[in-house]
Amino acid sequence: MGPASLPVMDDDRERREALAAAGYTGARGAALFCALLAAVGALLGSVVLAILWNVAAPGSPESVSTGIGAAAGGLLGVLLGLLKIRQGNLDAREQVEDREWRRLVRRQHMDRAR
Repeated sequence: MGPASLPVMDDDRERREALAAAGYTGARGAALFCALLAAVGALLGSVVLAILWNVAAPGSPESVSTGIGAAAGGLLGVLLGLLKIRQGNLDAREQVEDREWRRLVRRQHMDRAR
């Protein structure tokens, strides 16, 4: 890497740090959050969704209803987690871009005042 790439790397690092400070969730955090919501969803789904499945298909065995409920609850938990993370990441990006925009406008205003 030459000296010309160092300012770009500093800008990238500063942007990553600003995103992290604004609440941006990375891949590792997203995976952990989705795994947690999948476990909670599977626990709740094994009861609630299993009951709903038994109402919809009265002749099905309990183990099938519990398995379907747990799988559906886990999937629902993962989907909710991904939607929540996506919205939070969009908000974090918007917050960082707003700060950068205000900084740019302030800098241009100061340059014009000179």
